[in-house]
Amino acid sequence: MPHVRTAARVSMADLQKEVANLKNGLQDVQREIEFHRGQSQVLQGDMFLPAMRDFQAQATCRLAEAEDLFQDMKTRFDRAVRLFGEDSAGVQPDEFFGIFENFLQALAEARQDVENMRKKIEEEERRAKQEQELRKRTMERKNSREGILNSISLSKKNEANSNGQNDNKGEFDDLISALRTGDVFGEDIAKFKRSKRRPVTPSGQESRRHSAHREDSRERH
Repeated sequence: MPHVRTAARVSMADLQKEVANLKNGLQDVQREIEFHRGQSQVLQGDMFLPAMRDFQAQATCRLAEAEDLFQDMKTRFDRAVRLFGEDSAGVQPDEFFGIFENFLQALAEARQDVENMRKKIEEEERRAKQEQELRKRTMERKNSREGILNSISLSKKNEANSNGQNDNKGEFDDLISALRTGDVFGEDIAKFKRSKRRPVTPSGQESRRHSAHREDSRERH
C-alpha cells in the first residue's frame, strides 16, 4: 500500500473547490475572448485573441481530463469505503486513509522492535556461548595444571619412598655385620647405634663387608 500516506493527505472538499475554481477561471477566459471578439476595431498585429483561443482549447481539454479523474477518484473511494463498511458521505479520504497510515506506522514500529529484540537475543546468546567456552577452557587449564602437580607430587613421593627403602636396607646390612663381628654385644653397641644415625657411605659399606668377610674366614678356621 505505497499510496496510503499520500491519500491520507487528500481532502475531498479541497479538491472539489479547486475543480470549481478551474471552471470559473476558464469561464472568465471565455468571457474575455468574447469581449475582444465583439470589438469593432482590432489593432494590427494584436495576437491576444489567437493566443487566448489556443489557451482556451488546451485548458478546456485539460479541465475535462481533470474532472474525469476526479469523478473516477470519487467512484473508487466510495467503493473502498463501502468495502470496509463505512459511509462515503460521512467519511473523508484523509480520515479514512489516516486509519491505514497509523496502522502501517504501528506495524513498521512493531517490526523494528521485533528485529531489535532478535538482534539482542542473538547478541546475548553469542555472549553466553563465549562465556561458556571461556569457562570450559579455564577448567581444562586448571585440570591440566592439577594433573601436572599431582604427577610431580607422586613422583616425589615415590622418590622419597625409594630413598627410605634404601636407608632401611642400609641399616639392616649394618645390623647383620654387627651380629657377625660381635659388635652388637658389649661397649661397641653405642658406636653401632651412632653409626645407624649417620648416613652410610659407600666406603663404610665396603669396609663392613670386608670385616664380615674376615670374620667368616676366622670362623671357618
